[in-house]
Amino acid sequence: MIEMPAVYVISSLHSKFRPLYGFIILSSILTTAISLGTSFLQNVSKDKKSYSQIANIMCITSVIISQIGFSNLVNLLYPIFGYLGLIQICAIFKSKSDK
Repeated sequence: MIEMPAVYVISSLHSKFRPLYGFIILSSILTTAISLGTSFLQNVSKDKKSYSQIANIMCITSVIISQIGFSNLVNLLYPIFGYLGLIQICAIFKSKSDK
């Protein structure tokens, strides 16, 4: 399975753009991960000690989870988050109809 299909498509059309496009995609993933991780840490941690403890736990679990592979992780999590989204939509409609 191809880990980054968009890079594969670009390389088959214009091979000289492959490194640039791969860098852009990886940079986008990294900046998103950093911003989400930072906001999560700020919302969850109560003080500096818990901030660094949670940050260390996040780093360790990230290394472990990264061994799964990007496409396998997407194949696993995408349906789960889809079902959770449907449950959330149903809960919103239910709360609106109760008013």
